[in-house]
Amino acid sequence: MKSEELDYYDKLIASICRLRLQSSYKLYPKKKESDFPLVFNDRVEKWLVYYTGPGKVHFEKWLARSGSYISMFREVLRDENLPDELACVPIIESGVYPFAVSRAQAVGLWQFIQPTGAIFGLTRNHWYDERRDPVKSTKAAARMLKELREKFGDWYLALAAYNGGHNRVAAAVRKQGTDNFWDLYLPKETEDYVPKIIAAAIIMKDPLVFGFSDGANDYLEYDTVEVYGPVDFKLAARCVGVSEKDIIALNPEVSRQCTPPDMIPYPLKLPAGKSAAFIKKFSKLDDSDKYLSTKELGAREHKSVVYRVRRGDNLSTIARKHKVSVTKLKQWNHIARGDLIYPGQKLKIYR
Repeated sequence: MKSEELDYYDKLIASICRLRLQSSYKLYPKKKESDFPLVFNDRVEKWLVYYTGPGKVHFEKWLARSGSYISMFREVLRDENLPDELACVPIIESGVYPFAVSRAQAVGLWQFIQPTGAIFGLTRNHWYDERRDPVKSTKAAARMLKELREKFGDWYLALAAYNGGHNRVAAAVRKQGTDNFWDLYLPKETEDYVPKIIAAAIIMKDPLVFGFSDGANDYLEYDTVEVYGPVDFKLAARCVGVSEKDIIALNPEVSRQCTPPDMIPYPLKLPAGKSAAFIKKFSKLDDSDKYLSTKELGAREHKSVVYRVRRGDNLSTIARKHKVSVTKLKQWNHIARGDLIYPGQKLKIYR
C-alpha cells in the first residue's frame, strides 16, 4: 500500500473514531460511578486529534508507562471517593514518569513543587524525595484534588487550580464573574490543561478504538523487605540478580542509590518474587558488608551546588567545568534521554 493511501486510511479511521465519540459522548455523564463530566467540544477535539495523530508517538509511550501505575492510581482515588478519570492527570502532568522535573522544579508523577508537596505530607531531604514516591505522591494528589473540588464545586475548576494555582483561578472566577471553566480567560497552559485531561480520559475509556494497545496488563508488581541500615542498591541488585537500574526504578523516591540512613527500617522494594533470594543472600553477609559505613555515607553526603544553565551551555562543557562526568550530571538531574537542556534551567552538581 502506498504512503498516500496509508495516510488516507489513518485519517479515515481517526474520523470514524471521532464520529463514534460524538454520537456517544452524551452517555458518559449518565454513568453513576463517576461525577466527572466528559464534555466533548472543539477544545477537547483538538487534543484528541493531536494525541491520535501527530502526538500519537508520545501518547503511546505515556499509555505504556501508565500500565505500571493505573490500577494503583484508581485504587487510591476510589479510597478518597474520587472519580477514576483523575488517574489521567499524571499522563498529562509527567508522562507517567516518576523522575520527571519541570522547569518550575515540580517533581514526580503528579508534579508537586516543594512547598505544595510539604503541605500534603511529602518529605524531601538529602536521601529521598517523596514527591517521586508513586504511592505517597498519589495519595497526596488525591487529597489535594479533593480539597480543590470542595472549594470550587467543579472538577474543571479544581483541575485548573491544580495546574495554575488556587489563587489564580479563584481571582479569575471573581473578576470575570463566571464559574464556567469554558468561559474563563486563563493562562494558555491552564486553558489547554483541562481539555488535555478530558481527551486522555476519553482515550483511556476505550484505547483500542483510538488505535492504542491496552497497557493496563503491565501492572508494576514488587516485593517489599525491611532493611535495618543503609543498603547500597548495587548490593541489593547483586543479591537478587538484576541490574541496579531495576532497583532504582522500583525505588524512585531514593536520591543516593542507597536506602536512607535516617529512616530505619526502610521498606526496600524488589522485583516480584525476589524477596526470598534477597533475604537468603543478604542474611549470610557480615553486618559490615550489609550496610554502608559512616565513611561511605559521608561520601554520599557531599554538598551540592546549583548551576543555572546559560545560553550556549551543553552538558559536556558544564561537566568539564565542574570536573564531573556527563553520566553523573544526567543522573543527578534525572535527564533520562538525550542531552537537551535550556537556558535558565537549574542543575544540581554534587561535590
